[in-house]
Amino acid sequence: MKFSIVIPVYNVEKYIDKCLNSIINQTYKNFEVIIVNDGTKDNSQQIIDEYVKKDNRFKSYKKENGGLSDARNYGIKYATGDYLVLIDSDDYIDLDYLERVNQVLISNKNIDLIKIKIRLVDDLGNLIRYEQGFTFSGRVCFDDLVKLEFFEPAWSYIYNLKFWKKNKFQYVKGMIHEDFGLTPEIVMKSKYIYYLDYYGYNYVQRQNSIMSSDSREKRIKKAYDMLHQYDRLIDIKYKQNDRLYRSFISNAVIFKSKTLDKNDKKLYIKELKKRKVLDNIINDTFIRKLKKLYYKLMWRFI
Repeated sequence: MKFSIVIPVYNVEKYIDKCLNSIINQTYKNFEVIIVNDGTKDNSQQIIDEYVKKDNRFKSYKKENGGLSDARNYGIKYATGDYLVLIDSDDYIDLDYLERVNQVLISNKNIDLIKIKIRLVDDLGNLIRYEQGFTFSGRVCFDDLVKLEFFEPAWSYIYNLKFWKKNKFQYVKGMIHEDFGLTPEIVMKSKYIYYLDYYGYNYVQRQNSIMSSDSREKRIKKAYDMLHQYDRLIDIKYKQNDRLYRSFISNAVIFKSKTLDKNDKKLYIKELKKRKVLDNIINDTFIRKLKKLYYKLMWRFI
């Protein structure tokens, strides 16, 4: 089985070497690495060039800055493997990552998605916490996955490339919450999802992202980017799990309102009310009924 690893790069000279080193030293060797320089302004390209020189499995592509979504789409076009692996350039994987995934694929045919368990680590590799996932390995569905902390991130899955290209999946360019705009759709269209009880992906929580907070303008953009993608996702109908799917994406945009200041929040909630987002929320338990009633009362005078 051949893996195509796509890595978008933008100003990550502090992290990119650790990321690429974790790939070049994989115990499983049948892979290609497609690195997309998305108009980086630091010395990341010099580090990339070193890996390209010493290993012909590493390919480097340069483009004008278009954001993470655009860089992922660009790199995927060059993928020639059987399965697609998306890695962020400031993260890294365990050395047996591909081998463990390949073992699953040997005994399980026609898998559309494999879900990997995630470690959250700091800049120095110190463990912050583990994703609290399942305690079993095997086939799962949408209602299992939405319970996970890292349900949406693109890098928490390995994708069947034929399945990806058949469905013509694309991340929306220019959106901050690009994973929210595509991952739920991919999961819902998957016929066979395998959950691998294995921590192999290390998601790096950068120190500067912990210490700094988004500006008001960025918080507003994040909220409306998510709402824009909600508008597309809500129009997609599914035969199975449709009610839960609609409830999940509706809850996601409602939760995003909590990140906004008072006046911005009011305007955002007006947009949610126009879309009748609350109508999609499941209220089949006492807690869910209370939650839905709470929002109705809170929004009444907005």
